[in-house]
Amino acid sequence: MVVHLRDQLQTLIKGKISAYEPMSRHTTWRIGGPADLFLQPEDWKDIEKALNFANDQEIPVTIIGGGSNLLIDDKGIRGLVIKTTGLNKLEFFNDKVKVGAGMGLPLLAIKSGQNGLTGLEFAASIPGTVGGAVLMNAGAHGGAMEQIVEQVTVMDRLGKIHTFKKEELDFKYRSSKLKGLPYIVLEVLIKLSWGEREDILKKISSHKMFRNERQPLKYPNAGSVFKNPPGDSAGRLIEQVGAKGWQVGKAQVSEQHANFIVNLGGATSKDILNLMDLIQKAVKKEYGVTLEPEIIFLGG
Repeated sequence: MVVHLRDQLQTLIKGKISAYEPMSRHTTWRIGGPADLFLQPEDWKDIEKALNFANDQEIPVTIIGGGSNLLIDDKGIRGLVIKTTGLNKLEFFNDKVKVGAGMGLPLLAIKSGQNGLTGLEFAASIPGTVGGAVLMNAGAHGGAMEQIVEQVTVMDRLGKIHTFKKEELDFKYRSSKLKGLPYIVLEVLIKLSWGEREDILKKISSHKMFRNERQPLKYPNAGSVFKNPPGDSAGRLIEQVGAKGWQVGKAQVSEQHANFIVNLGGATSKDILNLMDLIQKAVKKEYGVTLEPEIIFLGG
């Protein structure tokens, strides 16, 4: 049945569609079972046609970007998964940038800096895509997407296009209005400022060096696992309860950064969830603080 649906959908679209695709290939944690159907669209039309097909066939649809903040169940994801990294067009209009949702943030930061535009330096150390960054209001080094986003173009699950101005997005810490709505981010208009090219690129290099020194890049990880509670740091709390080095199966709290859980090789989603539970209980018991996950759970 799944193979038949794959073949049907492939006749309608230009992008690549596959059956039983291991999602571990598409997350930075390298964890996740198979997706029934997996599409990498080439353009907006591919997504529209795929959504119409899924609606006709009553197939659930899941959207992912670069997979840098995702934990996917070992059982995989039922239905159709659409990965938007092929939407990576980039256009500069004076101090504004129109960029596809699938472009990586570090690459966008570098290209903007090369054009003498400042405001995206913080994003050089965030290993995610533009679309995911808008949904999550990603940020680092005192910067965040809410500071630079001017307009977002999305598609609803019926294939219709909508645009949202910044003031309509209700940005909050690691969240936006779009996070809870059935929209697919297609394109983002960003407003930057002119600056000195060498200074911008030097700052980008500094942020990347900071990430390389402070984060456990040797092993697969999903970035920060928990949101920082108001006025505090999740990493500090986790370290204070002595959780660095804690291990469940092949999942381990990083010895380098306590708010990172690394995959030592062969970790499962169950390992990650059980380790997160241990951390949350320890922090709650010691400090009365409930750590809220920053990562997104999919599948099962």
